[in-house]
Amino acid sequence: MPLINCPECGRQISTAAEACPQCGHPNRDISPTPSGPTCYSCSAAATTRCQRCGALSCAMHLQNIYVSHGRGGAYELRCKSCYASAQAWQVFGFIVMAIIIIIILTVFIAR
Repeated sequence: MPLINCPECGRQISTAAEACPQCGHPNRDISPTPSGPTCYSCSAAATTRCQRCGALSCAMHLQNIYVSHGRGGAYELRCKSCYASAQAWQVFGFIVMAIIIIIILTVFIAR
């Protein structure tokens, strides 16, 4: 087995050793990896879903947006692509509303 120097005490240890037998310094990175589902955008553990497409995400990569539903509306948590889609529909709605208002005003002014 190949030997390496312990980064803490300098003693030679096996590459297969979990820790240095002299000082106990860990030889391998023992950081736990998330065992459950991970975020669509990063390696963090997924804590919630996009309310439109259901993509698993951490709280950091979901964005809150107001979406109208028929006579009412609600705030929803959306992933990046669904958020962009909702924003585009909001802009489209504002443009249509402005055109309707302009048409109504021109009809009333023409009378």
